[in-house]
Amino acid sequence: MEFNKQTREQLLQQQLAAIHSDTHVLIKKMQQELQNPSGDQSEPVFIDDVLVAEAVNLLQQSVANQKEAQYELGHLYRGIGMMALSVSCFELAADNGYLAAMYWLGNFYYEGIGVDENIEKAFSYYEYAAKAGLADAMNNYADMYFRGETVPQNDEIAYHWFSKAAMLGVSESMFTLGYMFEKGVGVELDEETSLYWFEQAANNGDLYAANYLGHKAMQRAAFDEAFIWYLQAATGQDVEGEYNVGFCYEEGIGTMQNLQKAKYWYQRAALQGDTQAKEKLARF
Repeated sequence: MEFNKQTREQLLQQQLAAIHSDTHVLIKKMQQELQNPSGDQSEPVFIDDVLVAEAVNLLQQSVANQKEAQYELGHLYRGIGMMALSVSCFELAADNGYLAAMYWLGNFYYEGIGVDENIEKAFSYYEYAAKAGLADAMNNYADMYFRGETVPQNDEIAYHWFSKAAMLGVSESMFTLGYMFEKGVGVELDEETSLYWFEQAANNGDLYAANYLGHKAMQRAAFDEAFIWYLQAATGQDVEGEYNVGFCYEEGIGTMQNLQKAKYWYQRAALQGDTQAKEKLARF
């Protein structure tokens, strides 16, 4: 099946052609984008008829003030690199009380994506969404207290919000709790509780946590356990995990030595740009 590939400009034109109003704020933003494209529009994207139909449908619903559609359209624009329009959609959804849109606005203002960087605005969006119950916002809100960004550094407040986010399933918060208990930051040092939270993070998809647990297992010579954690990270396509599994197979650490499997995992890591893996492959 052949798709009709189109440009970002063509996408906007087809969306606008399906709308019979030019007074809505989003329509005006789209018209401005056509006249003066923002950001780097030279990067190629794949826009097919299916995406066009979805974009038209979401725009029609967005103009009808449906916040879920405004939010989804924001992600559609984000996915094809139209960040200024993505921000506009998230702002509409946020004005309608959509918490996830506030979280993404916080991310955009924090990173300066589609808008000028503004850490204070990012904090405000995170704070509102966190206190309204959005778990991902709780994590970022806690992190700003943990780092002392725009607010005085406060480990106790950070711990409170990391704990709430972790209980709601945010793996990044689980990992940070592991770190806090490991180092005694804001809490009493507790190695057992630290390991519990690192394991929770890894089992909830945090690949960095899986690698970290592998390193800790290596330090106490629990080689079989280390290999299992490294393999978990590697199967998630984590480049460090791929290298570590390759090393374990090469040296026979935690598993039977197998140079063919070692080469396979080094190749996977090398394809992701890992310099050490490339050096290993040059010796095979």
